[in-house]
Amino acid sequence: MNAPAHISATTPLLDFDAAYARLNQWRGHMVENFARSEQAVTETLALLNTTKLEVKGVKYPHLVGQRYDRLTNLMSAMTAPSGHTKVALAALAKFRTHDGLRTMLCHGVTKVAIDAAGEWVALMTLTSFKSAAMSTDKLTVLEIEGRAMLDQLNDCRRKLCTALGQVRRETSAAA
Repeated sequence: MNAPAHISATTPLLDFDAAYARLNQWRGHMVENFARSEQAVTETLALLNTTKLEVKGVKYPHLVGQRYDRLTNLMSAMTAPSGHTKVALAALAKFRTHDGLRTMLCHGVTKVAIDAAGEWVALMTLTSFKSAAMSTDKLTVLEIEGRAMLDQLNDCRRKLCTALGQVRRETSAAA
């Protein structure tokens, strides 16, 4: 009765560190896509600010959402928007559907869990102020969903950056 008994796990232990590394890699790729789109928007705003008479010298918005809004307003106000401008406006509108995810990834706190298959589950929480009251938003992402989100964001970012590049080339050629 007092003899030591060996206890062994009936299932293999899950590799938390590997799953956590995959989550951080996914999050990094997501943030990189947002950063690349922000760069394209900023470069386009800078070019329009130096070439369009009606906006020369206008201060640049500091916050990214304000930059997206400013660029949308500038391109929408063009008297005869080109096909490239119309494509860029559509791509910008589609990319903006990811704004909430960007905020959650960049400003939220993430807890990690591992499911029975060894895949990560991200439990994200973002605390902010809305209408002078504290607000807490939560988002749960499974690894398989995260891969699909990354593919979709990659596609949206590529389309946006390409379209804005065409607008910049067109604007530079016209100047």
